[in-house]
Amino acid sequence: ADFGLVAMAMSVIAIIELATSFSFEIALIQKPDPGREHFDTAWTLNILVAVVGAIVTAALAYPTASFYGDPRLTPVMFAIGGAWLISGFENIGTVNFRREMNFSAEFRWMASKRVVSFVVTLAAAWVFRSYWALVIGTATGRITGVTMSYVMHPFRPRLSLSRARELFSFSGWILVNNVASVVVSRTPHFLVGRVFGAEALGAYTVGSEIAQLAHTELVAPINRAMFPGYARLVEQPDMFRRICIEATAAILLVVLPVTAAIAVLAGPLVRVLLGDQWSHAVPIIQILAVSGAVAALTSNNLAAYLALGRPRSATMIVSARLAVFFGAAFLIGRGHGVQGVAFAELFASIASLVVSLPILFAAVKLRTRDYLASAWRPLLASVLGGAAVHLVVNAAGSDGSFGQAVIQLLLGIPVGAVLYPLLMWLLWYLSGRPETAETMIGRRIRSAVYGAMHRA
Repeated sequence: ADFGLVAMAMSVIAIIELATSFSFEIALIQKPDPGREHFDTAWTLNILVAVVGAIVTAALAYPTASFYGDPRLTPVMFAIGGAWLISGFENIGTVNFRREMNFSAEFRWMASKRVVSFVVTLAAAWVFRSYWALVIGTATGRITGVTMSYVMHPFRPRLSLSRARELFSFSGWILVNNVASVVVSRTPHFLVGRVFGAEALGAYTVGSEIAQLAHTELVAPINRAMFPGYARLVEQPDMFRRICIEATAAILLVVLPVTAAIAVLAGPLVRVLLGDQWSHAVPIIQILAVSGAVAALTSNNLAAYLALGRPRSATMIVSARLAVFFGAAFLIGRGHGVQGVAFAELFASIASLVVSLPILFAAVKLRTRDYLASAWRPLLASVLGGAAVHLVVNAAGSDGSFGQAVIQLLLGIPVGAVLYPLLMWLLWYLSGRPETAETMIGRRIRSAVYGAMHRA
């Protein structure tokens, strides 16, 4: 219920944040040669957007509390809105980490925010034993991001609006895309919180975050790296096309087995990591894990569209997802409760991928068979590996106890970890050992092993 309370506030704040997010950083990366005035203008505009967002958040604090019928939301929104205002002053120079493809610096900066936020949240939870731990951790993460941005990058921005019109010309469609994206991602939370209450929303939110770990923690960083890479290849269509296929294959190699593992092992994972009080999140995890895998593929396509300077295509895809979600939620949600909302998310993700692929094939002049050739092996290996893990877990039995759940994990995880690469190798070998992402990854692993053995 505590987690659900903060999720209620964040549902509103996320809409405000993305509805005012012009993503000027993307415009700077997509532009071949931005000057200092572009960076100064982007920094100034980010501050103005943060000020407006904080004011709107404060103005909506009381109406939000009234909408959900919980007065505790008012101070929560004030606190998070204040932290958002501070985050608007983040050093715009950190965009160069991605422009220059300096991903080690990008990782250190991003990781510093998350580590500090995690540690502070944990300490505050131990001290306060309330939802304020989540609020304090969120605020601390934002403040840390601002501080570290100036520590890690020497650029010192100045106030300027000289390039505002130029930046807005690209970022306007990004704003529309962001608005549609946040409506898609947050509407399920609104529905669950409004209809089923804070406790159900807490289970739904936690289930959603666990289910989409493969997308948010593995694929999202890949896409952050792919976008500047794509931007450099716009004038090389053959290379762009090849990298697009290889990126798709790499994402599938990572996200599909993790998705299968999360879906199959959701029960014992929740019992061990969270406790029986979170058991309602298990079916949500299983449904949304598949949705997250589909969304991961679509997100790589969106990075390609933005690099090509076609943000309208991204907007069309997100709009299709939004339309399907509303239709599916209306048809399914009423009769199947919270799980019906999760199924609506799944159908919406599938619809967005179906709309996205023809646009991608036309934009990049990509053949369907080349795209499918990168997908079928990890898909089949994940399905077979997941089925094997499911059989092993069921054979171990389940009496609902913590100890039994631990045994299921100790059996299921190693089986999947060993079986999936073996299946991938077998399918690759039977396919004639083509030059694919599996080949590249295999060579790198072999090289790393030989190097370690040589040093030893």
